[in-house]
Amino acid sequence: MRKRRHLHAVPACLVAVVVSLPGASTARADQPDRVPVAHPTDTVADQVVREATRIGPTDPSTHLSAQVFLKGDADGLAGYARAVSDPADPRYGHFLTPEQARARFGPAPDRIDAVTTWLRGTGLSIDLAGSRGVVVHGTVAQATAAFGTRFANYTAGERQFRAAVDPITVAADVLAVTGLTAGDKPSKPSADGPPPEERTFAPDKVTGRADTPSSPCPAYFGDTPATTLPAAYGHLVQWAPCGYTPKQVRDAYGITGTGLTGKGVTIGIVGSTYAVNALADANRFAAEHGEPTFAPGQFTAYVAPGAGTSEASGEFGMDIQAAHAMAPDANIAYVVGSSATWGDRVLDGIGTIVDHRLADVVSGSIMVGRTPGSAPDAIAAYERLFQEAAVEGITVDFASGDSGGGLVDGVRSVEYPASSPWVTGVGGTTLVIGPRNRYQGEVVWATENTDLSADGTRWEDEPPGYQRGATGGGTGTVFGQPSYQHDVVPATFAGTPPMRTVPDVSALADPDLGLLIGTTGYDLSGNLGYTEDNGGGTSLASPLFAGVEALLVQVHGPLGFANPALYARRHLFHAIHDNPAGTPHTIAFAVSRRGQVTLVTPGQYANADLEFAPGYNTATGLGSPTRTLIESFR
Repeated sequence: MRKRRHLHAVPACLVAVVVSLPGASTARADQPDRVPVAHPTDTVADQVVREATRIGPTDPSTHLSAQVFLKGDADGLAGYARAVSDPADPRYGHFLTPEQARARFGPAPDRIDAVTTWLRGTGLSIDLAGSRGVVVHGTVAQATAAFGTRFANYTAGERQFRAAVDPITVAADVLAVTGLTAGDKPSKPSADGPPPEERTFAPDKVTGRADTPSSPCPAYFGDTPATTLPAAYGHLVQWAPCGYTPKQVRDAYGITGTGLTGKGVTIGIVGSTYAVNALADANRFAAEHGEPTFAPGQFTAYVAPGAGTSEASGEFGMDIQAAHAMAPDANIAYVVGSSATWGDRVLDGIGTIVDHRLADVVSGSIMVGRTPGSAPDAIAAYERLFQEAAVEGITVDFASGDSGGGLVDGVRSVEYPASSPWVTGVGGTTLVIGPRNRYQGEVVWATENTDLSADGTRWEDEPPGYQRGATGGGTGTVFGQPSYQHDVVPATFAGTPPMRTVPDVSALADPDLGLLIGTTGYDLSGNLGYTEDNGGGTSLASPLFAGVEALLVQVHGPLGFANPALYARRHLFHAIHDNPAGTPHTIAFAVSRRGQVTLVTPGQYANADLEFAPGYNTATGLGSPTRTLIESFR
């Protein structure tokens, strides 16, 4: 049975984040100290002003809404988050309840009142005031008085924006201000987390010869050489399995042998839209493949007022099934945020989990920005929420992305939130599972493809062919190297000065050898229906790893921020390998999708702007989970 709950934003539930700056406690309500808002990096708002075309000043009577996030005891929160996450600290594991965290690290009531009075004094109307922040609405003229900035209108492509032109100045208690820069609705998903596009992992070509070979869908890898297809790299290629079953992945990663199922643990899935068929799809797939269905009360959807809905299960249906595959007895909290109050549905979803401690482990498969250059305007608020999650004993994972090394205008960038130093960034692999579900190895998920020629006698492009999907990873330029990466991440990756690198860990992500899932979606004719296909991308890897972490929580208790404990066990992960093309040992396999046969060569990291080396690397991090890793938490 599905339980769907609506959580309304009320001041009593709003989370705190960090302390007043020096002088804030003595500022008069009508004349507060004014300081510039500090940005850890350029945000989307900065990008609009820097790159869009300015077309003139904004009408002062234009209506706007803004979110003013408050600090609280910043140093205290960060320090305690580090302490409870460090296995070497005597305070390790001494987590707080949400109420304790707010009382200890949240802004004092008089500071909330002072900021509220200041904002009201500029003519802005107060919609909500609490320990997370203050939500206001009013005119551009009133916002100019409150935040010390001019406003102008911009265009970028087909979109129009209103943007704050000058650096924002605020009362010293303020952490961040969002909503001042806003654009019209885009024609495709934007960076703050609207519903993701439906994933289609099949090759772009949808036509083929009537006699095109079809895959025999072997049960495991290496069992079925493609004898009717052209050879590659001097040998026959293998037909790929048409998706691994949940049991195959559990067995390969050593989960089955532990006897652990995640019982008593809750995995949170962060959604930006409510996939109404997600639970029905998960239960149908499980029932038809001999997997346990969700028991009554095991799955709960928390849907914020104003959240979007979708009949297509898409990415979030895959996330739920992946977590359930690894930890079939764990509870699932599917948390869907809204931009109605805090302006960012992903931030709202994470805040809901933290406010109410709805989960022990959280997985997010949504990118909300890139650093440097286009971070979310609320990046400071995100960082505070991740620290508060750590204080409460909540583990947070995010997918590292599917865009390889991510060069933007020639500058290497990494996806956010995976690049946060308070998040476990999860990269992707190509997993080879052999007879009796034995683990036979993994290589970097970075595939190159070439299609079978029309006459079936050759590959259209010389293998490996053209670049397809690749795990996200790289070295950031925003956050310095966290202590848990010291002496683990080679200097060749960390740079000078050493910076935060991603991913931290990895798991199965290759959609051509992915996890078999069943979801409701639209076919090429626009008809809605249930189908089974491979899930993939680091959007698969993140919930898979979150499911593994649920097993760790089952035997260890809450982990909180897991990276220090994971890096301390760096020798217990599966080592991930490269796969040089052009040798007799090159791994390559054939897939048949939509009437087209394609040769897939994984491990081609260089053409995806990724870097690889044995041990930790910025393609797959520490590696993938093992039974030894899981057992080490007992």
